[in-house]
Amino acid sequence: MMDGYFSIANSDAKRWIFPVRNLRTALCLYQPGGIKGKLVKALLPLVWRSSLAGRLLHLERCGRPYPQWDEDIREAFALDGSFECAVFEGTPSVHKKATLQIFKGKKILGYVKVSDNPDVCRLFLRERRILDTLHASGIEEVPRITALKDQPGKGWLLAQTTTKTGRSGTPHEWGPLMEQFIARLEDATGVEALFEQTELFADMQAAVDDGRVVMDLVPERYKACFASACRRFEGRTLACCLTHNDFTPWNMYVQDGRLEVFDWEYASFCNPRGMDRCHFLVQSAFFEKKWTPDRVWDEIIAVDAEKDCFRLYLLSIMVRYLRRDPDSADSEEMARWGQLLEMLEK
Repeated sequence: MMDGYFSIANSDAKRWIFPVRNLRTALCLYQPGGIKGKLVKALLPLVWRSSLAGRLLHLERCGRPYPQWDEDIREAFALDGSFECAVFEGTPSVHKKATLQIFKGKKILGYVKVSDNPDVCRLFLRERRILDTLHASGIEEVPRITALKDQPGKGWLLAQTTTKTGRSGTPHEWGPLMEQFIARLEDATGVEALFEQTELFADMQAAVDDGRVVMDLVPERYKACFASACRRFEGRTLACCLTHNDFTPWNMYVQDGRLEVFDWEYASFCNPRGMDRCHFLVQSAFFEKKWTPDRVWDEIIAVDAEKDCFRLYLLSIMVRYLRRDPDSADSEEMARWGQLLEMLEK
């Protein structure tokens, strides 16, 4: 087998590359929410050689991934000699990037993101600013940057530490650990701001490549309810803070009873409080529980006392996706969020 690596892919066109050696440690990179994915993670070390597993998981033998970054990774983590890596090649999107888990034996050293896309490099720069701000504010349950490199001909690399181990768990339900983390984040970074001073509003006013304002890209079906929701907040002073904006089970883990949160590249310095909780509840319901918008409405939003939080959250996520990729106006995700906003504005 070429260098002892193989890749697997799923129906969402996501692809992972794992080394045969220390495979259970490598699989710490893979954090599925569904039963099928959890079974794959548990059984893969036993069945990866079988032809049936190869067909079901689109398994292919391959060489060591991203060897051109080996020396930069050694420098970022002060390594001598060999190391191992597992790779998630990224969610298909305009900001797709590869994430490498760096480890030796059973010890995970950190994570490296690589891309040759200048827009993704700007996200790396933003993530460094966000993480520096969090550490300066006393929030320690987040990574530390060890390197941010621009290498001509290769692209950009962002390396960061982790405390993750093979014993780390992934929380899939909202609970006290998330409540406590968000409360500390709000206390450490909280400010009051007019709706028009938030990053949400700035994103709404931003122009995309063809010169249109992002709000113009809202699908026609949802424009009236989108405008109605916006009017609720005009001129209002809101309690704001630094928000993660992708606060989901797949961007956190629990180690020794402490919640650790990573992937801060889409975070905002000043957005209304409560949106991270809304994102966790809605996105985990859609992507892990496979709920329909109607069920999300019935079991989450309709029974929640903070409906304005959900309005602000839905405005924010629709605008961020439209700003990132105008073609997302026709996506399934946009339709889900738009339907929830319609229900709120009835």
